[in-house]
Amino acid sequence: MLGRFEEAILLVLIAANGEATTAEIYEALCEKLKRVSFGAIYTTLDRMGDKKLVARRKGEPLKHRGGKARYYYKITSGGRAAVIESQKLSAGWNFPIPETTILAR
Repeated sequence: MLGRFEEAILLVLIAANGEATTAEIYEALCEKLKRVSFGAIYTTLDRMGDKKLVARRKGEPLKHRGGKARYYYKITSGGRAAVIESQKLSAGWNFPIPETTILAR
């Protein structure tokens, strides 16, 4: 089962139609969420890599980054299946709560 932040990152990767850098993931998440940190993104991507939900590849070294390469992330078939399952589970919980169920003291 996916956490909400994991699901959000996977949805960003699906929308990226291929692969995305951490900076691109950050920008996309900032449009939807109030507070996002690069540390949380890196930690979550590492955890999802261990779970085989995302794949990471190292790009070419870039001069303007001091010879450091960017990492590119893409969703795996397992990641897609996890998103589908998570959304199916969430959809099952969408039901109205009658006002009469609010408990009075």
